[in-house]
Amino acid sequence: MALTVTSEELDALAKHIADVNEQTQGTLRQVGSTVDTLSGTWKGNAATAFGNLMSRFHEDAAKVQQALMAIAEQISSSADVYARNEEEQQQSMTGITGRLSGS
Repeated sequence: MALTVTSEELDALAKHIADVNEQTQGTLRQVGSTVDTLSGTWKGNAATAFGNLMSRFHEDAAKVQQALMAIAEQISSSADVYARNEEEQQQSMTGITGRLSGS
């Protein structure tokens, strides 16, 4: 099964991934702000355990952010290469057509 895609579609996908990443980071900041507000009043072993869990959560969220940005960058780069290849092929075909028609 062949995959058909345009450079514009790849660019749109890369932008969508970056947008999703921004939205996710905004949500994570809101969660962090809420947790910070509550952590001032919560004491004891449960608070410590939750704090440790949140630290791990933030580390994992940072990894997800890095992965999303890497994916978006790779897709964007692929779109650029695809567009250049299409342009080169078009120029080659124009040259061949010109030679065949005697121009």
